[in-house]
Amino acid sequence: MTSDDPHPSRIVGGGINTSEYEQPVVVTQMLGIDSNAPVREEALRARFLSFDPLFDAGSSLVAHQLVLRGRSTPADAPPEILRMEEDMLLTGLYSLAQDGLTGKLPLLIKIGSSVLFSDIPQQLDHPRLIWCVAIDNEQQLARALALQDAGLTFCVTLNRSNPVVYDSASAWPYLSCHADERPPAGARHLVVEGVRHGDAQIRWPNDAWFRGSYFSGDTQPASVSPEHAVQLDLLALALRESVETLVQFFRLNPDMSPRLLAIANSRVGGLSRPAESTAHALIMLGPQRASRVAALLALAGKQPSETSRHYAITALTRALFMGKLTRLGAPAESAAAAFQVGLLSTAAPALSLPVEKLIRKLGLSATTARALSAHPSPEGAMLQMTHACENNDVDALAAYAEKLDIPLHQISVAYLDALIAASELDAALQ
Repeated sequence: MTSDDPHPSRIVGGGINTSEYEQPVVVTQMLGIDSNAPVREEALRARFLSFDPLFDAGSSLVAHQLVLRGRSTPADAPPEILRMEEDMLLTGLYSLAQDGLTGKLPLLIKIGSSVLFSDIPQQLDHPRLIWCVAIDNEQQLARALALQDAGLTFCVTLNRSNPVVYDSASAWPYLSCHADERPPAGARHLVVEGVRHGDAQIRWPNDAWFRGSYFSGDTQPASVSPEHAVQLDLLALALRESVETLVQFFRLNPDMSPRLLAIANSRVGGLSRPAESTAHALIMLGPQRASRVAALLALAGKQPSETSRHYAITALTRALFMGKLTRLGAPAESAAAAFQVGLLSTAAPALSLPVEKLIRKLGLSATTARALSAHPSPEGAMLQMTHACENNDVDALAAYAEKLDIPLHQISVAYLDALIAASELDAALQ
């Protein structure tokens, strides 16, 4: 069957033509006071950095906090363990800063009070960085205020049992509180931790930032495997971060690079010439295609099973089909929005997460969230049409075609084009 559409949903070439690119070997430095030995990037790979999201009262993504994925060390752990965790986090931050911190959203970094008296905050100072620290005495208070006067930005957790420190609430641009606490007076901007349910928001100002399992889904079900956690991290980065941040991800997770290269060098990636490294591939793809290729890898995983291959191929088929329907005249916010809905339509089962947690964790737009959660929307209607195509439900297809005022044969051809194009992904996932 051939299509009479001038814009068929086939995957074509046309990668960005770049000069030869060599991936630099970044040498980082452990930032603990007692350790000055250089540590190569490989030392960070065992514990990948996560960018935990912070949301406002309307569930819009407003900032990230840099954390060590999978670590939940209690505050009363031995000092040596806490110091090790902090050293790894700061080493990771230093690694990211080597190539420049990208993106527009603020990045929160939690440090111990002893770091205030080192030169680390000033070495790593950046307009996007917000240093989070608990203030317990006047000496720490004075040091933090001096650093703030020097241009650094702080989010302070105040010690309510220390009146001198507690009375400084108005001095800080950001103030960290727990959701179960009483909102302090005089604070300029509150960062509320530990939000577990929607009712916790009511007591807090509308401009507060919220972090916790209710918003981010960071309390993951026990059934989520470490592999799925890494895939979720990659999917979040693919949707909201720059190409440079994706390059950092694959430097820290080199075992996922071969599969990324396989997808990028296939017809799905559409590169004009083969890429020689992951960084080279991502740069040649450009921001939009790099994001989509990384998202497909996140759905399939580094060692795809028959099930995960099915999820990835189905997602690409739906994305291509829904983008095509939009160009044929179906109502949608945009072809890109319809494409994203299709691409994420298999993410919840692929990553073993409830849809609600997936939406929170990824900080999805209202358009995408409505479609994925089965709320009435134009994109949701198109997603239902893809289900009808997959199930060969002729009656449902005829009803959707009439509703959208698109000839049924054009819908059939568009789906066939998408199905054929997406099948190119299968070889890359074998």
